[in-house]
Amino acid sequence: TMVAVVDTECVGLQDKSVYDFGYVIQNRAGNQVFEAAHLVEEIVTDAEKMTGAFYAKKIFSHYLPLVDAGLIDIRPFKYIQEEFLDVCSTYKVNVFSAYNLGFDAGALHHTSSILANSKFLNYVPKLLDIWQFACETILNRPTYRNMAQQYNWISEAGNLRTNAECAYRYVTHQPEAVEAHTALCDARIEGEILAKCFRQKKTVPYGVMNAQPWRIVNA
Repeated sequence: TMVAVVDTECVGLQDKSVYDFGYVIQNRAGNQVFEAAHLVEEIVTDAEKMTGAFYAKKIFSHYLPLVDAGLIDIRPFKYIQEEFLDVCSTYKVNVFSAYNLGFDAGALHHTSSILANSKFLNYVPKLLDIWQFACETILNRPTYRNMAQQYNWISEAGNLRTNAECAYRYVTHQPEAVEAHTALCDARIEGEILAKCFRQKKTVPYGVMNAQPWRIVNA
């Protein structure tokens, strides 16, 4: 099994145009063989779109210094898409995954339809929502419940939080860890969570998306 763990940063919840796309390719054990991240030229240079971006301030505080340092580049969406598909083909990637895959898949499909006039993927891998997998295997344990209550990872509605940040804190025993909310950093974190899920030797919930997995943990 070879897995692509992808993450997107989008303009907003209404406009799901992707401006930052990052991914890691790894096996079930979490051994990474490739990673990449790019800013999407058509979106990130659109001042009107980016002013409304959820993390807009980061363009100046975070991304531009990375671009200057040569740590991330700005590429047309078509280039990013073709590179990703080439990499998937090279490493025989048969699982496409993300934490809350429904969101990232929707954002990539939206962006691909407006910028490339196509679907994002040109083949049909197995789909795996790491959020679903994590809630079924590791976040439904008493040890997670205890840690979440101890550090107050509780939503306004009184539910235990089950986001990638909290899952990562739990699997790494780092209660203070904070997600960077840049696509590549988040994809790396999600890859670590995924490897931990695979180690549980439970049934893998391929194809289950948008199933509100937080309910499993808060049942």
